[in-house]
Amino acid sequence: MGMVEISDTEIALLLSGFFWPFCRIAGFIMVDPFFGTRTIPRQVRVATAIALTIIIAPLLPAMPEAPVISAEGLANIFYQVIIGAAMGMVMRLVIAAVEMAGMLMSMQMGLGFAMFFDPQFGAQVPALSRFLSTFVFLLFLAMDGHLVLISALVDSFRILPVGLESIPKASFKVLAEWGAKIFSLGFLLSIPVVGALLITNLAIGVMTRAAPQFNIFTFGFPLTLTIGFIALYFSIPAFAHVIGEIYEQNIQAMLQLLSTIKTP
Repeated sequence: MGMVEISDTEIALLLSGFFWPFCRIAGFIMVDPFFGTRTIPRQVRVATAIALTIIIAPLLPAMPEAPVISAEGLANIFYQVIIGAAMGMVMRLVIAAVEMAGMLMSMQMGLGFAMFFDPQFGAQVPALSRFLSTFVFLLFLAMDGHLVLISALVDSFRILPVGLESIPKASFKVLAEWGAKIFSLGFLLSIPVVGALLITNLAIGVMTRAAPQFNIFTFGFPLTLTIGFIALYFSIPAFAHVIGEIYEQNIQAMLQLLSTIKTP
């Protein structure tokens, strides 16, 4: 039997068929809040990217014939990593909004000094923010969010096939606009607790005005802390519905971002 000969061109085409999708998937996993968390070792993230590439690559359309080791190939690597990272950044906004909501709640409840190390962002955050972000991660898993992300990642190759097109400025504008929603979403999630504490502080102000002999530091802090936790307890069941809607909006934002890149 004769030996099967494979030319360099065939090897390059076979390599590009897996390498280009790997670049986009790796960029997505690097930034995505679930797969890209710092608590997951880098070896596991790389292995996950390779496994997803092996599964997804046979389902994708034909890849560009540009060699990997070339100027066009390096430009394509850059584009695919940026596209994947932009998609992951849109999903990271959910966690950032929850962190913002926890910070607003903590400041109103008087827990702003209770800081906790967050391995997700590698910085000190309020303990309440860490609690809410963990809760949102559990909701994400309960709603099969990780499977939805993988499905959206597969759809991204259908909406925006791998190519050598440059990224237009309009796509960065879409990403920046969604970044601005961190503050609005954070305020929306914190409204029940902040509203209850606002009424509580107004009541404390009226009480201290009517009876100046009361020491505000004696009963004010325990009262605001108690009211804050009670409001948080009753508002947490509504988080599942709100967070689910925010995740759906972010998935649509990812597809909108890809459409913007495709049609500058």
